[in-house]
Amino acid sequence: MFFIGVRQSKFRHLKGRTLHKSSHIDNVKVNKTVPGECDVFHANQHRCAYPLEGPGGLVSVLELDKPCRLPNSGVPVIQNGSKVCDFAWDPFDDTRLIVACDDAKIRVWEIPEGGLVEMMTEPEFYLRGHTEKIYFIKFHPIAENVLVSASYDMTVRLWDLIECTEQISIEHPDQVFCAGWSPCGQKLATICKDGLIRVFDPRQSTEPLDQGSAPGGSRGARLVWVLDGQYLFVSGFDRMSNRLLTMYKVTDLGSRVATEEIDASPMILVPYYDENSNTIFLHARGESLVYTFEVSDEAPHLFQLSHHKAEGLHQSLSFMPKFLCDVRNIEFAKAWRLTNSTIEPISFTVPRVKTEYFQDDLFPDARITWRPYLTSSQWFSGMNAETKTMSLKPSDMKLLSEAPIAAPKPKKYESYDEATFKTDNQKKEELMSAMVNKLGLKETPLPQDLEEGVDSDEWDD
Repeated sequence: MFFIGVRQSKFRHLKGRTLHKSSHIDNVKVNKTVPGECDVFHANQHRCAYPLEGPGGLVSVLELDKPCRLPNSGVPVIQNGSKVCDFAWDPFDDTRLIVACDDAKIRVWEIPEGGLVEMMTEPEFYLRGHTEKIYFIKFHPIAENVLVSASYDMTVRLWDLIECTEQISIEHPDQVFCAGWSPCGQKLATICKDGLIRVFDPRQSTEPLDQGSAPGGSRGARLVWVLDGQYLFVSGFDRMSNRLLTMYKVTDLGSRVATEEIDASPMILVPYYDENSNTIFLHARGESLVYTFEVSDEAPHLFQLSHHKAEGLHQSLSFMPKFLCDVRNIEFAKAWRLTNSTIEPISFTVPRVKTEYFQDDLFPDARITWRPYLTSSQWFSGMNAETKTMSLKPSDMKLLSEAPIAAPKPKKYESYDEATFKTDNQKKEELMSAMVNKLGLKETPLPQDLEEGVDSDEWDD
């Protein structure tokens, strides 16, 4: 059962469409035994990565601009030598891939320009510090070479990839399901199996700034910061193992501002937040539906949009930076989808009539998230930075807000004739005249009006 708020969203009728097969990569073989904390698939502007079937911790790296049918064997891969737990592309360097494994090591790989041509077996360097299997890794949103990781040793650690060293360690009482950076990069939120959601300012203290009750299930949870970092959106489970969506105001983690139960599926819904449209996309491993909701700071905060039903089951989706969207075709989000055997692009668009104009009501200036604002040393030393924005408007398009207002088109069967137009009073007089004629009423005196009456002074007192 979905909560449907009364709201006329511009994105309510969004449409998802899988692009032509000529852009697909076929015959992929995915390792489906990776941990639930892993997103299984990551793509950047040029290439994608996914865990490959077989021993040795293999990760396949493919060029997205080279669609093809892969051979049954002999695809160039990177070999980690240990089971892959999670991996991620560096958002500011699309040739750097970070892989976390169950041997407690984090491997940093440099992918050659143009893609892999042979198997790679030796990473550029390792990050060592965790003592147990690693859950997940996340890059900092605005500072380059800053990485966060979590492990079965119940710690969340922050790394400087330039110094190749651990800088900060935050202990937790239980397994950490997920961590997420605020858009400004100053705060870090975590969800723990102990049932608490915590917000840290890790450069100031390893103690949380605030904490509150997280969803009660033990199957896992994911979180993203939304609405300019003022709220946290959490996808998890309740105590009955039903999938649950919740929202928290960051300044008051003790209470939830929105809660919505989805269904009883055992697979975690992985959220992606598009901040320009305030749209949350949710997908789960082994399903075909992509759920979409709009988030708002107005109650009830969660508003259902048109969900996208894809063909076949997917393993994961990886969304692209905003500047890669085709705004000429009203595309406001773009993703690559990993299925059981293919990698294919999906386009999310909004139906519009005047497509020759730039839809400036749908495409506000986008925050630049694909360029760093700070170095790792600057960030760890306490520096902050304001992010910048850029217009998505092509130079040869005019703004929809400045488009001339078209005159109303004449109706196909227009009966209006200005020469015979009658006012309301004229219509009223004609109607009254017709009624009088139909009733046969005549303007002659009534019989009683002809009789002589009695003067008032003739009445007896």
